[in-house]
Amino acid sequence: LGELDFSPFIYIHLIKYNMKKRLWPLLFILPLFAKSQQTSYDLFSYIAPSGWEKKVTSGSVTYSKIDIKTKNWCQLILCKSGPATVNADTDFMSEWKEQVERNYKDAGNPQLLNAKETDGWKIVSGSGKWIYNKKEVTTLLTTYSGFGARASIVCNSTSPLFDPEIRKLLNSLNLKIIKAEKAKTVSSGYQFTNTHFEDGWLAEEKPDWVQVTKGNDRVLIHYANPVTSEYITDRDKSVNIAWNNLVAPRYSNLKNYFVFNNAMDPESPQFISGEMTENSSNRRVYVVLFQRGKSGWLEFISPDKASFIRSFGIDQSTFTFYQDMDSWNPLKKMASYNKFAVATTDIPGTWTTDFTGIQQYFYVYTGQSAGMSTYQSRQVFELSPNKTYKWTLSVASGMVGNIKGKTTKTNGRYAQPSSWQISFTDISGKPAVYDAYFSCIKGARILWLSNTTYPGFDAYGRKE
Repeated sequence: LGELDFSPFIYIHLIKYNMKKRLWPLLFILPLFAKSQQTSYDLFSYIAPSGWEKKVTSGSVTYSKIDIKTKNWCQLILCKSGPATVNADTDFMSEWKEQVERNYKDAGNPQLLNAKETDGWKIVSGSGKWIYNKKEVTTLLTTYSGFGARASIVCNSTSPLFDPEIRKLLNSLNLKIIKAEKAKTVSSGYQFTNTHFEDGWLAEEKPDWVQVTKGNDRVLIHYANPVTSEYITDRDKSVNIAWNNLVAPRYSNLKNYFVFNNAMDPESPQFISGEMTENSSNRRVYVVLFQRGKSGWLEFISPDKASFIRSFGIDQSTFTFYQDMDSWNPLKKMASYNKFAVATTDIPGTWTTDFTGIQQYFYVYTGQSAGMSTYQSRQVFELSPNKTYKWTLSVASGMVGNIKGKTTKTNGRYAQPSSWQISFTDISGKPAVYDAYFSCIKGARILWLSNTTYPGFDAYGRKE
């Protein structure tokens, strides 16, 4: 299908030719005819191919045609738009996985064409081939990224026979510039503010949440705040407070509001959903606000309910109070994407973690108190910019009234084998390597460290 690069000079040449022939009425008829045939879908405005079968779903509009004589066929699929990332190539690859790989599993990796930019839209195209009913099918995906959104067109064709009609539609194409939410700068000052995960999710640090995107789905990992973190025994009241504080201000035209509270589950999941208009983009979306256990509040934003079910396998119409506890895992898992690499310039300072545990004992036969034991520990890493450190571990434990304490101190040099690890020359008398990452909170970060010899992450806060 080529690069589909159609020059506007063709139209200019035709006008000049018609002027020489003095076909003046045609100059006015052509634009009016084109305007009368203009069709809109989502961000696209275009002239629909004449005589093609049209099919509209919640996520796309498809035009298809079959040549009866040769049995060749073609599909043009205009896909519903979604949020863009900061990189057009990333948007294209996400769309390729969502629109091509998911539907045509043998298409393979795309052969990329030259990227272009016009009217503020970055355009990335790529093609692949696959076999259907013993015919070779060429799939061309074109993704437009700009103004906070991305939109794609998929073309499947078994023959160049359909090229003229494909060109006609693409020549007529215009994209609506939507109102995009203004980007907010992150003032945390840390080097790594986004993470590309191997499963395709992209995490980005924002002032009030971590935004995680993949395909047309977004998840906002909301930071804890005094309003929504307060423990409220009335679960219906806590749901309303969370929804009104975290979600409602950014949307309008709420429909099909749904609330599910399950107090029978040990981790008490809360699931709230609705169909709304997103104020920043003026798009209709399906939104879920979810919390279970220690996940914190997670906000899921999908183009529609069917897309959410397809991505996360959760259908609210099937909920019961005997819900399988593992069924919530795809939602709760998203909290783990609040994870960012550690730069050498980010870690100098004093990092501390504290732990306290108590155990009360009673006599089995009398029920009288048999005393109480306690355990307290505190670890401190003092990391200097010149790669030296001091490490302190203080422990106090024993029965109340007979508590004994001990402090261990070492020092040496530290290094970073990678952005996800920190090594120390001496921890308790021997070298140690720690897995490391940051998670974001409002205006700061938590440093998570796990000794690779004794796995288990501990959270460290920077002492100001």
